[in-house]
Amino acid sequence: MNSTDVPRPVFLPSDPSWNAQAHLVGEVLHTMAAAAARTLDDTRYLVPALTWQVAADQVRDCVTADHHPDRLRILLLPAHALEAIWSCRTALARTTGHDDAERLAGLLDSYLDPVHDIGLPGLMDALDQVLAVLTLDLPAARTLATRVALNSGIREEDQEVLDEIRAAWRRTGTSS
Repeated sequence: MNSTDVPRPVFLPSDPSWNAQAHLVGEVLHTMAAAAARTLDDTRYLVPALTWQVAADQVRDCVTADHHPDRLRILLLPAHALEAIWSCRTALARTTGHDDAERLAGLLDSYLDPVHDIGLPGLMDALDQVLAVLTLDLPAARTLATRVALNSGIREEDQEVLDEIRAAWRRTGTSS
């Protein structure tokens, strides 16, 4: 196994608004996966159904009902899952002004507005928030995640790392 196959620990916010965004994104990606799988046409949905499904499953794993800001939530994020989410983001971004994405854009229009009362820009904002959290890579956070995973507990000096993580979330518009 090479180092790119090793899942990277990612801290997740417990903030209800971030969870709502992750839930929305996961649901939309799942809908795209179902539509792409039903048609068996990778070109119609710009990426294969499996890519939509991997992205949907990973984003859905980010959502929690536990909204206690003191609790640490760590997700082990495989590189292939993050790559799938980026591929789906690229496909969604292509739906504006590209003829080859007309059917995907039509599905989004008929699903997003009536079901979620948002448009593609709102979805893209939510997806960007999810990606901001999933791509946050602070070296000190990796050390803390390893310590927590080994049940060594959180030490007093770890509070500084947690504050750094929370500050990075706030800079991206995500709070916790």
